[in-house]
Amino acid sequence: YYEEDDNFTAASFNNANSDSSIRIRELQRRLLSEELQLYYVRVTNAIESSNNIAELSAILHGIRTDGGIQELVPFLSRFVGMGLTAKKNLLRTEMCRKLVKVFDAMLDNSNLHLDLHLHQMFTPVGTCVVAKKLSNSPYDDHWSLREEAARCLIKACDIYGEQYTTMKPRVIKILTQQALRIDRPPPTQYGGIVGISLFGPRAVDAFLLPLARAYWERWEMELMAVAKFGEGGGNALREYELSMCQQALLNAIGIFMQNVNAQEQAKRVDFDSFAEVFGERLIPLNPEQTNYMMAIL
Repeated sequence: YYEEDDNFTAASFNNANSDSSIRIRELQRRLLSEELQLYYVRVTNAIESSNNIAELSAILHGIRTDGGIQELVPFLSRFVGMGLTAKKNLLRTEMCRKLVKVFDAMLDNSNLHLDLHLHQMFTPVGTCVVAKKLSNSPYDDHWSLREEAARCLIKACDIYGEQYTTMKPRVIKILTQQALRIDRPPPTQYGGIVGISLFGPRAVDAFLLPLARAYWERWEMELMAVAKFGEGGGNALREYELSMCQQALLNAIGIFMQNVNAQEQAKRVDFDSFAEVFGERLIPLNPEQTNYMMAIL
């Protein structure tokens, strides 16, 4: 059993050297019962090797509800953190998704105390939000992975934010400094926009509305350039990436408009200026103010 576990550990944690494998083995010997060791191997083998939806769902349900796996938290945290920092995994969308789901399941389990181990998972999960590339294929759905990872970070902030007051500012810093820059590639910008919007209307107001017009105009210029050179090569992909960013920004503006009253909106947003850029796209974002928006447009 321990020989098998050594092999698994080395593979899982990015070919760690033998000394590291021995240390993990010894920790497991001292800290984990045989039952928990078997549980850990079952979980990690399924995440790494299984594509069986029923099996993966059962594994995640166990992590989400089991009250007797606190001792596994250090090992699962390391598994998630190291798995998401391995370069080979960062180009495997579904592997990243499964690791993010493990973190999400751990957050949902009220019996688990993740306090001392959040740091091992926090930055790697953030990477799944803002990374330039999360797939070897442009057709893999890395867009939903970015949103899932962002939702996990927001959930962690909701659960532990009062205890660790720097957590939310840290996430916002990652999203704004690493993603909300005009020189970042569209997938990274998308992750930043989605992440900030999940924090709610105040975050949209503070971090996205000031950038909205400049970003939209830049994307429109790029789309015009793509149209000029046709749909060959990577132009179709570029057009799709830009359209995903545009939709994410419209969704964010909608979050603001649907959750802030008209009087406050008038103070925060120059609707005449916005109407020039966004046009009729603003109308469905706030159905309650359709007549008002139509008058502006």
